[in-house]
Amino acid sequence: MHVTDPDVPDPIDVHVGRLLRVHRLALGVSQQELAEALSVSFQQVQKYESGANRISASKLYKASRALGIAPSALFERLDVDDGANVLGQFADFITAPGSNRLAAAFPQLTSAQQRILADLVETLVS
Repeated sequence: MHVTDPDVPDPIDVHVGRLLRVHRLALGVSQQELAEALSVSFQQVQKYESGANRISASKLYKASRALGIAPSALFERLDVDDGANVLGQFADFITAPGSNRLAAAFPQLTSAQQRILADLVETLVS
């Protein structure tokens, strides 16, 4: 039997919480608004989104209804081990401060400018 550390969030809870946050942000719903729909505090929503607290089946269902998504949307790519973890990278990007400004401006750039910006970002992180 495999024993897990109770202080370490389960990767499934982290995945579900990350997708909850991505969908919430994509729809422009605040943590407070989602908390009210779930009858919990916004701090509890923060804990769900970080994976620190598990979201019960009933709260997961209510959250998906409040966001207008299928409950299965919170489990997308859970069983995909693509090495690059594209979903995790996207979630990290979409939730980073200022990312909405960058995402809104990027399509307005020419293809050449988009390549230059991508090269610049890769250079900055390496």
